[in-house]
Amino acid sequence: MRKSLLAVALFVAFILPWALVLLVRPAEPVPEWCEFPYRIQNEAQPGGVINATVRNRFKADGSGSSILTGTITLRDRHYQLNRVSDYSWHRQGDFMLVNTHQVQIMANDTVPAALAAQVLFTSGREANNDFYQMYQLPNGDQIINYSGMPRLYCHT
Repeated sequence: MRKSLLAVALFVAFILPWALVLLVRPAEPVPEWCEFPYRIQNEAQPGGVINATVRNRFKADGSGSSILTGTITLRDRHYQLNRVSDYSWHRQGDFMLVNTHQVQIMANDTVPAALAAQVLFTSGREANNDFYQMYQLPNGDQIINYSGMPRLYCHT
């Protein structure tokens, strides 16, 4: 009896939240196009700055593409960033799972592979899986937050 109670408790604690995330259907459609600029400034050593723009397309068939362009400045060296990613996406409720299948490095991209692995936004990395949290604003816009994995927020 005690073992079955423990099994039920573990199921409720660890499996049920994931099942709910996968079963809840979205109320709002995913926007087909999404673009955002970002700037990351690292003041630790080695110091550096990333100035980039990400342009995403979420196709209705569950496929998509992302264009990552910008510059990386590190130790007074400047690198050009220009990559195109192909991915698949799956939306459930307020979460989106994006699986990056292929990243094409364009001819004018000068970011060394070792540096790219350390500093690039995860959608610019091949074979990467990310969860995003989505929220629709009253004006119809959507916020898509990178969170690394689904998170449960509880208000007591």
